Amino acid sequence: MELKLICVSHSPLIYFPARETSDIDEMRAALADTRARVEEFDPQLIVLFGCDHYGGHQMASMPAFCVGVEATALADVGGTAGPLNVPRNIAVDCVNALRNDNIDVAVSYAMEVDHGFSQALLEIAGGVARYPVLPIFVSCLQPPFVPFKRGRALGAAVGRFIATLDFERVLILGTGGLSHNPEQLFPAIDDVPKKWRPYHLLGNKQRDVPQAEWIAFEIEMHQMAAGMLARGEIPAEALKISAEWDQEFLALLEHGDLTTVDAWTPEYVIDGGGFGAMEVMTWIAAAQAMQDITGARPHTSFHRAIVEVGIGFGIAETECAALLPSGG
Repeated sequence: MELKLICVSHSPLIYFPARETSDIDEMRAALADTRARVEEFDPQLIVLFGCDHYGGHQMASMPAFCVGVEATALADVGGTAGPLNVPRNIAVDCVNALRNDNIDVAVSYAMEVDHGFSQALLEIAGGVARYPVLPIFVSCLQPPFVPFKRGRALGAAVGRFIATLDFERVLILGTGGLSHNPEQLFPAIDDVPKKWRPYHLLGNKQRDVPQAEWIAFEIEMHQMAAGMLARGEIPAEALKISAEWDQEFLALLEHGDLTTVDAWTPEYVIDGGGFGAMEVMTWIAAAQAMQDITGARPHTSFHRAIVEVGIGFGIAETECAALLPSGG
């Protein structure tokens, strides 16, 4: 078996920045180059660690981790709609393997995912259904947060499962982060405005706030933010984009000891990289899976702190690597 790892940021604003810059041009070129390498690799399965922004998981019952047996991407802001090509038997086998490996994942036969999954599938894999994909949701949006050591343990267990599969080529993909601060749009549940609280709690299980209304609000808010970012109207302390924090994290992935994150607290991460930096748990899980079963570590192929898209945008990847003889 040959494996490849890619970790990539996502942001709805990459599709409608209010001001074009050379950094954005270089970001788009880097995404295109990465997509070409994936096409050349031609994975038979993508194992995707993604996150969610109330597209499919709400606070009435928020799992730490969830494997989708069937999954559909929503037409949310920055997202691409359509069914994911999930191999049902592999997804069920993954749930059983993880539970037997002391990772208590939830399971969904009707998972809805938003741009926290679909943007990476479009930009890196060429479409939400182009390749078979095993979608694994990682909760990064709301306190109480999942400890980073559990995200790393999830990745290690997923790696052990991947090592049992009968494929020639598997792509491990993690998406989220880097530094950014969307806290105003996604506040802690007790701070959610009364109008939106029913949807944040119950999603489509309630009638006060239709999902389409929430998505329309997300789009409106992101469009407004794009203009404010381009005009420099959001203070740096509120924006929380930190090239330094990003680079330290990327160096950890490339050279450091991943067990370092076991001591990370949400306060530490949010103070350094903003509320949205909690999403790097998807990168940690993906990197741990790859490292354990191949020994390969990612290198940074692109990084820019891009104010106009509201995020420290990064891509880290490995070369193709063979499964270790022991399977990890």
